[in-house]
Amino acid sequence: MAAAEDFERSSGLAAQAMERMLSERLPPSPENFTLWYVYFSGNNPDLTRAIDLARRDGLTASQTLCEELYKRFFTMDAEAQAIRETSDKARYALGRILEQLGNVGSETERYGNALSGFREELDQPLSLPELRAMIAAIAAETREIVGRQTALQLQLQESSQQLAEMRVSLDSARREALTDGLTGIGNRKAFDLMLQKAMEASARDEQPLSLMMVDIDHFKAFNDTHGHLVGDHVLKLVARMLTECIKGRDTAARYGGEEFAIILPRTSLENAAKLAEQVRTFVGARQIVNKARNANYGTVALSVGVAQFRPGEQAMTLVRRADQALYAAKRGGRNRVAVEAA
Repeated sequence: MAAAEDFERSSGLAAQAMERMLSERLPPSPENFTLWYVYFSGNNPDLTRAIDLARRDGLTASQTLCEELYKRFFTMDAEAQAIRETSDKARYALGRILEQLGNVGSETERYGNALSGFREELDQPLSLPELRAMIAAIAAETREIVGRQTALQLQLQESSQQLAEMRVSLDSARREALTDGLTGIGNRKAFDLMLQKAMEASARDEQPLSLMMVDIDHFKAFNDTHGHLVGDHVLKLVARMLTECIKGRDTAARYGGEEFAIILPRTSLENAAKLAEQVRTFVGARQIVNKARNANYGTVALSVGVAQFRPGEQAMTLVRRADQALYAAKRGGRNRVAVEAA
């Protein structure tokens, strides 16, 4: 039964994707199909929101727009791109270093052979002119090898600087890949990584771990009423307030769309629920103000779900239980905290 339902749903999404491409006169390429299939599935809230905002702003679904969206949401991310580019640069730099060291080995061997030859000649009786000529030759060989060693040192310093710059580039790309571009806090990828680490630490240290899922109530209506620029301002403001409410080891991330997550290591379910109530109250008390336009948009309310990690479970299971608590808060009237059922 489930397989049949999955088939019907997938077929329906595929039909919607094809219909949209035909209506927009877009070529039915694999990239366009993927874009619209995922849009209608709702599996990527940020993609859905980007397309909806573009259409709301009067932008047609042109091939150019589709290519930009596909590149943004489906192609290689900044971290992977930086790794590939840096790997190529590193291979080139290391190849140069090995070539330089190989040349030095050959030059050193040649210098040693020259000195050995001079030594053998010194075992023979020499005239003063011959001795002077030999000393001059030794000095010339020595100057040449010193010059080459100096050049090598400069080349190695340059290569070392290049490798250091590559490391900085990778670190920067890593931070960018784990940061939500709009709010400046961790993104979904960062959340997945940090949650996994927190679960491993919780199991190892036998310490509690709680997870808080946070959703802005009626955000779509707020966005529709005031516009996406104000909506983006709200998302950034909520992200900043969430980070103000947590302590050093806790992690706030944007889970997707208007939903956020807070990972709470060494925090019991009871204490996590208390913190969730503090967060809800703190955010709800803030006025959304645009000083440049002298506009006050009122306040926003949060629904929060809280769950505690159970040793041995998978991350998706913990997230699902926290989400179920969040939905319970929504069903209970919103603007409230709900804790997972015992």
